[in-house]
Amino acid sequence: MFGFNTNMRIQNVTFKTLNTPDNPAFSAMKASDFCGVDYFCMRKLKAPIEKFNTKTDFQRWALERLKNRFLEAEFGGRGKNTKIERKDIINQWLQGMLTNTRKYTYAFALVVLQNIIHGLKPDNDDLPVIYNDNALTKTLDEIHDTVLNNKEAPISFRNTYKKHLLSLLPQMKNKSDENWIIINSIPNDPLHYEDNITRLQLLSHRSWCTKTSNARMHLMYGDIHILLEKGQPRVALRFFEDEIDEIQSIGNRGISAKDVPVVEEYINKNGYKLSKDVLREINDLKQK
Repeated sequence: MFGFNTNMRIQNVTFKTLNTPDNPAFSAMKASDFCGVDYFCMRKLKAPIEKFNTKTDFQRWALERLKNRFLEAEFGGRGKNTKIERKDIINQWLQGMLTNTRKYTYAFALVVLQNIIHGLKPDNDDLPVIYNDNALTKTLDEIHDTVLNNKEAPISFRNTYKKHLLSLLPQMKNKSDENWIIINSIPNDPLHYEDNITRLQLLSHRSWCTKTSNARMHLMYGDIHILLEKGQPRVALRFFEDEIDEIQSIGNRGISAKDVPVVEEYINKNGYKLSKDVLREINDLKQK
């Protein structure tokens, strides 16, 4: 996805050979040799550290498990699109972490991926949590600092990441009301492009293509406005530059008749322009 070959990236990783005259064997590693996020990963992975001479051995071990478990893995799903959506999201995680190995080690990537696939089964349509680099960086830093202060502190990667991910969502004064949320496109908010992609994915209904990787493509051309009803998505307006080019209701290929009044009120209040196709679609619904 996104023009990135995950297989190539992993296969090209090389390590200096251990136990050579330039790198003699050392005694087996102990838990006390790890600290911070390394200790957290070692503990979570239940790594056989007695087989490792150095932390490079530990990272090589983690990389092999990444390759064997996630590179070509399929995670099935009950719905026809679930398999594609799951693979798409997992590839986003692989891409995000394996292109930044100075920040995210292979061991940390393995811990993360084992967490995000938890609960994905062939007989359900659950999706992995969305990848966001800012939220993941904050999660990494929090885990590292917590373990430095207390190696045995109980830590949940999932809960910590979810906390930082949800902090990206707009704060609504009253979730029981109808709220229009604006997700800015890259021309209108280039500094927060990646976070805006995540906001769009989090706020999109499962039936909308913006729930996964298409969010990136759509935000290249215009803002997206989402109507939330009691905190849940109801309608989305997709802009192309300064014109509404598409309106999407839940479970419909287009706007449903029941959503026309609330959408028209919002459009008229703000003076937004409609494309010819959208205007025709609304007029056809009103005449039925």
